[in-house]
Amino acid sequence: MQDDVRERRGELSNNVVRLFRLINRVHNRKLRDTGISAEQAHILLLLYLEGPMTIGQLGKRLALSSATLTGAIDRLEDQELVQRAPSPDDGRAFVLESRLPARKRAQVERLVEEGERQCFAALTTSEKKELLRLLDKCIAQLEMDPAAR
Repeated sequence: MQDDVRERRGELSNNVVRLFRLINRVHNRKLRDTGISAEQAHILLLLYLEGPMTIGQLGKRLALSSATLTGAIDRLEDQELVQRAPSPDDGRAFVLESRLPARKRAQVERLVEEGERQCFAALTTSEKKELLRLLDKCIAQLEMDPAAR
């Protein structure tokens, strides 16, 4: 009964949003000296790990709007950390590719990993795996829900 009352008040959603903001703050502070934000770091690392993709693909993968992504990518492009090229499959789209130099990429990866450790230090390895499993489950359900897209 108590859990139902807490969920009705939106406490679960509010805590997830609060956790996101705190994690983002930790990552932004760690990355401050690199000249890129936590959002930009995640964009660059995703492009590095998964390869070039369109803004639409990137937006879907990160659950960010086109407007938010365009601003972040413009700033990354100004720093010559991403490159836009016309998509070979769609003349209206651009493919984005990370241009993050290896040394800076290693630094960003290290700082993001440090942030992860700091943010989730209260959890055991099995709790981290369970949290990731539960988050993936919620994300998968919401990605199928037209109202959440």
